[in-house]
Amino acid sequence: MNYKYRNSGDYPCGISSFQDLRQRGCVYVDKTDLVYEMTRTKHVFLSRPRRFGKSLLCSTLKAYFEGKKELFDGLRIMEMEKEWKAYPVIHFSISSIKDNAIEDMPMALGCLLNTYEEKYGRDESEKTPGKRFQGIIKRARQQTGMQVVVIIDEYDSPMLTHMHDEESKVKVRQILQEFYQTLKDCDENERFVFITGITKFSQMSIFSTLNNLSNITMDRVYASICGITESELHKVFDKDVEMLAEDQEITKEEMYHELKNKYDGYHFCEVSEDIYNPYSLLLAFFHKKLDSYWFASGTPTFILEELKRNGTDILTLDGAESEAEEFDQPAEGMVKPLPLLYQAGYLTIKDYNKVTRSYILGLPNAEVRGGLMKNILPYINGTDRSDNSSYAAIIRNALYAGDYDKAKTTLQSFLKSIPYMQQGKDYLKDLATLEAFYQRDLYIFFSGMSALVQCEVMMADGRVDMAMRMGDKLFVCEFKVSANAKTAIDQIDTKKYYEPWRATQRKIIKIGAQFDINNRTLKNWIAEEILDAQ
Repeated sequence: MNYKYRNSGDYPCGISSFQDLRQRGCVYVDKTDLVYEMTRTKHVFLSRPRRFGKSLLCSTLKAYFEGKKELFDGLRIMEMEKEWKAYPVIHFSISSIKDNAIEDMPMALGCLLNTYEEKYGRDESEKTPGKRFQGIIKRARQQTGMQVVVIIDEYDSPMLTHMHDEESKVKVRQILQEFYQTLKDCDENERFVFITGITKFSQMSIFSTLNNLSNITMDRVYASICGITESELHKVFDKDVEMLAEDQEITKEEMYHELKNKYDGYHFCEVSEDIYNPYSLLLAFFHKKLDSYWFASGTPTFILEELKRNGTDILTLDGAESEAEEFDQPAEGMVKPLPLLYQAGYLTIKDYNKVTRSYILGLPNAEVRGGLMKNILPYINGTDRSDNSSYAAIIRNALYAGDYDKAKTTLQSFLKSIPYMQQGKDYLKDLATLEAFYQRDLYIFFSGMSALVQCEVMMADGRVDMAMRMGDKLFVCEFKVSANAKTAIDQIDTKKYYEPWRATQRKIIKIGAQFDINNRTLKNWIAEEILDAQ
């Protein structure tokens, strides 16, 4: 597309209507060739994280099947589609009912159907949402002589809301089963069915009865159908990156690096081009500022609850391994949360082992790493998030300024503030003697400050307890519970734990820390900057 200098109104922030986006002349990354290919299949399911463009894709499909050819002028699909037929389209998002009381959900589903009943009529004998839905599809086919297109966005929203409440989940499932059964019963009247969500719930009539449902979630062909690829960023947004760099007073190359670190890293199959979070990327251009926009829009409680319920070791998320079969399991059958975290956008595919057919997963970028850790620490430890943010701001500024004494005393206060109310005293007493007890909380805490943190980093002569990159500084940390801080520093020096980072040109600071097992806080630390070769 031809680039023009854009003002804020040119970015489709908050716009999920394809028609609105095109009529306003907003910037649009053309995915319509994939839309055309996808619609050659009859029943399609696509899972993508929230705010990743699923709703815009649904709206694009709606405009295409309604035959609104003028909206696609200049797009790739114009070279592919020759007929441009207009089909009756039924399109709604189930997310609009997820916060309704369970007893009100049938009525809420009925409200979604009202618009189509006004257009195609209603038989009063149709009492349930499923029967009303079925009646609409049949009458639309009869009245237009055309098969019907059904587009359902966020089909699983109510189930995710009640995911960890078994009694409520059963009730919600019963309501939705009856509703989605329509898609099977009306198969002969349907030209195309498209369903989006975050995960699979097999017992909701979609996956259990639509045997010919094509799940394109991890298909290589459609890996980039939502999101912005590396090549698209350079082709469509090069000038935007340049202007953002000028505003932030850095070079364009440096800004590309910053954007990649902050928003890139998503892969939706074993071989995929790097994909950026479109929501955060566009808002960064809109506001002329890099920020955690995706996380600011809210972290689903079901993710935090899933991590807590499974006792997930946060330290193992980077480099976690999951077999391919686990990714196709329904949410009800998942024995560990890794596939769900991947589907929700909190993990991504880092590598694929063809021999074992397993995926190596990891946190995709700095926004996810910082946001997840900032949210999960108060959730699992019972601390106040605003207090955590205050501690984090003081410690971050102190570390940047080289005021390690202030960072130490503030960290002592933070660790002491963690109540650990959920564990028993005996359990705590045993756990507090382990370095990993403190390592976990410090990993989460510092990651929440957008630092790049690694634990148990393998060296030729041992393992570094923690390495943390923050700005132009690299902190090499050794933790002790039964020895003093000086012993920890001596271990770093003796084994030269800092050596692998020499070539990075970053300022390296050694931190030897001793923890107080009785008070469960930091007793002392020694921070020393490496000034020359040792």
